[in-house]
Amino acid sequence: MAGKIVLNIDKAIYSEGEYVKIRTDYETPNPKQTLHVSILDPSEKEVFISDLYLNSQKGNYSTVLKFDTKQWRTSGRYKVASWDQDGKRKEIFFQFKAKSQ
Repeated sequence: MAGKIVLNIDKAIYSEGEYVKIRTDYETPNPKQTLHVSILDPSEKEVFISDLYLNSQKGNYSTVLKFDTKQWRTSGRYKVASWDQDGKRKEIFFQFKAKSQ
């Protein structure tokens, strides 16, 4: 039985100062593994990472981030990725608009 990852964000375009809510739902045949969540900026530099130890076969993880730190200064297309140790992977994208400098 293969695992399943569903990855969601609350909208497709964000501006500096806004919040993003990331939610990952998972089903896995092996609950004793790690689920990784990462956000990469337009240059593929990692700006956020979180690892979640799974202790059940089905569940969810969510986090809220605010776009107000120096790492959120580059406008463009960001990638949100989630994957497990078995290689199951899901990616989604959003646009970010930084304030003029």
